[in-house]
Amino acid sequence: MGLENIEIVLRTEETFNINLPDDECSKVVTVGDLYRLVLSKLELPYVQAKEVEAETHGRDRSHLRMPSLSSWSPPDVWLPLKGIIVDQLQVKEEDVKEEAAFMHDLGCD
Repeated sequence: MGLENIEIVLRTEETFNINLPDDECSKVVTVGDLYRLVLSKLELPYVQAKEVEAETHGRDRSHLRMPSLSSWSPPDVWLPLKGIIVDQLQVKEEDVKEEAAFMHDLGCD
């Protein structure tokens, strides 16, 4: 796992107050894989990112110190997760889609 991947995982863990074990992270290939992993850790149902963005009803709660698990919703996960990836990899927001592979599509090492 490259440094960029590690930074994304660390920021994701901090933002959502979850633990993402190495063995689970090693299976993450696409943005959607990471999104679904975070949803599973927060015990939230899967909602396609396309649907989230079409409705744009999520709130970026990444500024909260210790949000409770119940305070998150799938839109509240997708939007900050996408922001973390855009910021860390310096890619265009429109390039961060569920099907985008970190290495191949987003140039992550």
